[in-house]
Amino acid sequence: MPAEQGNGGRLKLPALAAPARAEALAARLQRLLADPWAPLLALAAILILALGARLIDLNEPCASPCKTPNSHTLIFDEAYYVNAARVIDHINPPPGAPYHNAPFGKDPNAEHPQLAKLIIAGAIKAFGNGPFAWRIGSIVFSLIALVALYWLVRSAGGSPWLGVGTVGVAALDNLLLVSSRIGTLDIYALALMIPAMALYLRGRFLLAGIALGVAMCMKEEAIYLLAVFAAYELLGALREWWSTGSPAGWSTSHLKPFGLAFASTAVTFFGLLWILDVLVPAYDTGTHTEYAGNPFAHFAHMVHYATLLKAEPNKPGISSTPWEWLLNEKVIPYAKTVVNTTVGSKIVASKPIYLFLGELNPFIIFLAIPALFWCIARWWRTGERLCLLGAAWFAGTFLPAVLESELFDRVAYIYYMLVVAPALYIMLARVFGSRRMSKAATVGWAIMLLYGFVDLYPIRNLL
Repeated sequence: MPAEQGNGGRLKLPALAAPARAEALAARLQRLLADPWAPLLALAAILILALGARLIDLNEPCASPCKTPNSHTLIFDEAYYVNAARVIDHINPPPGAPYHNAPFGKDPNAEHPQLAKLIIAGAIKAFGNGPFAWRIGSIVFSLIALVALYWLVRSAGGSPWLGVGTVGVAALDNLLLVSSRIGTLDIYALALMIPAMALYLRGRFLLAGIALGVAMCMKEEAIYLLAVFAAYELLGALREWWSTGSPAGWSTSHLKPFGLAFASTAVTFFGLLWILDVLVPAYDTGTHTEYAGNPFAHFAHMVHYATLLKAEPNKPGISSTPWEWLLNEKVIPYAKTVVNTTVGSKIVASKPIYLFLGELNPFIIFLAIPALFWCIARWWRTGERLCLLGAAWFAGTFLPAVLESELFDRVAYIYYMLVVAPALYIMLARVFGSRRMSKAATVGWAIMLLYGFVDLYPIRNLL
């Protein structure tokens, strides 16, 4: 095409057509995304942002003037675990607080294993008796969980970008965020459950059991991963039986891996619990019983304590049923600090500046069941391991909670969904990462996922 001459006598070259520019930009973006380092750089960026979201105002809430450790608000169950760590460190909790005047050097929170509380106690020794020490362990282990989640997806055959997408979904979940910012035990257990599952998928069954045994010494709820192992093997065996018409090979291909992992878990858990009971004896403040060298008696105490926690239907409070978790009902207000605006002596407005809620991102939980059925159908049709993993993790962690609630009236709370959540992250990333999914739908969901995260972010004075 010849050049045109403009009014000023200059040559006017024809502009590159808009479609051609878009194609060139798309090709360049595709080359960047195809670079082997691109997913790892994206993962690093997510981890940096996740770290920042966890560190902002870590000392809050705090009473004014904020001068002493007791000025800082212990958020939700921190009142038990941080005070137990204080007692281990020979620090007496303030009057009226849990474990005030409990025997020093022991763990007065005998209903849970000591390991995570020892980490908190170690942080208190290293950094002082303050919020940073109480919560830094949770932050570190939450980042371990996010990295392990990427590794888990890759171990199940997912692509690097699918692994990054799964971590991105997890990083935008409010329940995981809040659990990562406070000194409670669940995030410690979850951070080891995920790599235990990854090791299992890679055929390292003994190592998987060791990791799970350590996770159970963080909090005994990690035992649900044994049900995930079982569900993974059982579902795989059922599909093979359906496809071949014969259950031949079950003992070697399905029962043996589970048996090795189960035995390794039991030996590690009871062995490590015995060491913990010798070093820092567990102490039941109600019965004044000390567990110092008998891990089986200590574990029996944990189980007995759990059986005593009975649900009270229709009673106001924070307890809930597993079915209510799927609707994000019975949200738990962990901590709330508000600024009131008054006219005269009347409050006319109240604005929360810190609001910690035990609540999942609604754009995760409300799509959980459709994603589950999508993954089950795809796994049954194609045998895809990642979809099998998502379905098995959900079945192994959610269904036991349902059985405990329905058969034994076991009390439950929405934060129990934290150990179920990896299944949701994996399944939703798989559904919206499918090539058959409309890109517009994926982008729209990602936008709403980000909105849900921002809307629930606990540091409200930033919004």
